[in-house]
Amino acid sequence: MFSDERRQQIIDLLKKKKFIGVPDLAKTFFTSEATIRRDLDKLKKSGVLKRTYGGAVLIEGLDSPIPLVVREDERTEEKGFIAKTASKLISEGDVIIIDSSSTCAKMIPYLNTQRPKTVITNSPKTTIELAKTYSDINIYSTGGFLRTSSLSYVGEPARNMISSLFVDILFFSCRGALLDIGLTDSSEEEAELKRVMLKHSKKKAVLLDSQKFEQSAFAKVCDFSEIDYLITEKPLSEEWTDFLVRSNVKILYP
Repeated sequence: MFSDERRQQIIDLLKKKKFIGVPDLAKTFFTSEATIRRDLDKLKKSGVLKRTYGGAVLIEGLDSPIPLVVREDERTEEKGFIAKTASKLISEGDVIIIDSSSTCAKMIPYLNTQRPKTVITNSPKTTIELAKTYSDINIYSTGGFLRTSSLSYVGEPARNMISSLFVDILFFSCRGALLDIGLTDSSEEEAELKRVMLKHSKKKAVLLDSQKFEQSAFAKVCDFSEIDYLITEKPLSEEWTDFLVRSNVKILYP
């Protein structure tokens, strides 16, 4: 099989499966993993797909969700540093929201020392992990319509649940951040729920790894002026730093 033909078939497979690993592709095309990696790198350069840990995910547009199973394996060390730093904002007895992002899920192990009284989340997976780890924290799940790609609850039931509460701190993430646009996400339903979370939180903290800066997605979440803290894993550029300081956003690093 010619390389161009194989790459087209890789794209066709990704359209069906959204994510596929290098070993599976090598078996499918009876070729080496090194060859598949070269194919994926070439397709990445053409803007067709996004390389992930162990495979690739198709890029179809600003509203295309990246599956949770993919996000969980991306930049895990950086996300861990960000999550640990974010957890230090919690005071004992706080009521907090942790959204369904893979970065915020990394906060779970660090709640052991910070000890919030109550955690609310729209992630069924985070709900289960919290229940398995802590017996002395009140855990609330929003319920709602389950987005299977992101394993997150959205929709009117989720919004209504959040609207009935008021919390100390919201921890959330999103798909992209641009100076002139603000914070954006791939799903309007996710963005809408996060806007409700923002309204019902005293303090707001966004957790963003450095790859999300200068990126944009389909739906706007909020302006930077609406958040209190931005936590990332390495120093930002002077332009970003000056902008966030003017917006009264405190920048936190590990």
